Amino acid sequence: MLSSNIRLKVQSVKSVKDVEKRESYQIDFVEVRARPPMVAMTPTEFPEEIGQMVVQISKGIQKVMPGGDAKEYELKKLTLILTSDELEAFRLKPYPNQLYELTISEGVLSFNEI
Repeated sequence: MLSSNIRLKVQSVKSVKDVEKRESYQIDFVEVRARPPMVAMTPTEFPEEIGQMVVQISKGIQKVMPGGDAKEYELKKLTLILTSDELEAFRLKPYPNQLYELTISEGVLSFNEI
């Protein structure tokens, strides 16, 4: 059985009307992923001391830049438009920045609050 777990964060919740003019909620989710470790390399023809200094300076500059020290990043993943009953059936009580684990297994979506 193939299964997938995705860590999601509620990016926004809006009140909208669906195509049948029913009151609904549009929920935008982003996937939260761990940022891979930074790898810095210098050309091999540089002396080792200079290469290490360049790497240290590069890391320092990246840390002071906006978002440079973030351990995670976000990717737009899923938008749902649900009525109140559908929201209740999924057991969702979304508010911005709420974290969920989405499990996809055999064509079934299930949300678990983190």
